[in-house]
Amino acid sequence: MDWIDRSIRGIGVVTAWLTVVSIAAYGALQMLDRKLQLGVSSYLPDLSTSLLFILIFLTFGYTYLRDGHVRVDVLRRHWSARRIAWIELIGGLFVLLPLAAILTYYGWDGLMRTTKYAETQLWAQRIAGVIGPILLAFAGVIVACRNISFLAGTRAQGAPEQSGGLHHDE
Repeated sequence: MDWIDRSIRGIGVVTAWLTVVSIAAYGALQMLDRKLQLGVSSYLPDLSTSLLFILIFLTFGYTYLRDGHVRVDVLRRHWSARRIAWIELIGGLFVLLPLAAILTYYGWDGLMRTTKYAETQLWAQRIAGVIGPILLAFAGVIVACRNISFLAGTRAQGAPEQSGGLHHDE
């Protein structure tokens, strides 16, 4: 499972660097285009939007593995590591995995409806719409397995691992 974890993290980091740098470059090019009137401004907003979509979808799994998703920790910070592991396990199995399956299904449907005449950026969006939820599902399986190991006593901490130490056995 560690190699799947490393793959998801690698895809997330590479995607983030490629898309964020490109979005920034396109933003700078748009500003130059306004001043120099190069005539490329009409294409750049759509490309930036496509890159943002790709960034979001291809980093779902990475964000979940790094515990970077948004959550309200008002109650959670007072819970034991075992309770958190149970909640993560149940949520992963009954919310995250079905959601990833639904997103993959509709992503695949959208990809199959894309014709050979579609623009490259549309193809890239549709492919990200399939691959991203699959990576999220793999991340969910990794987190579920790690929490099962933690609850069984064969792992020192639950998952996803948090930098603040909330997930250590208390």
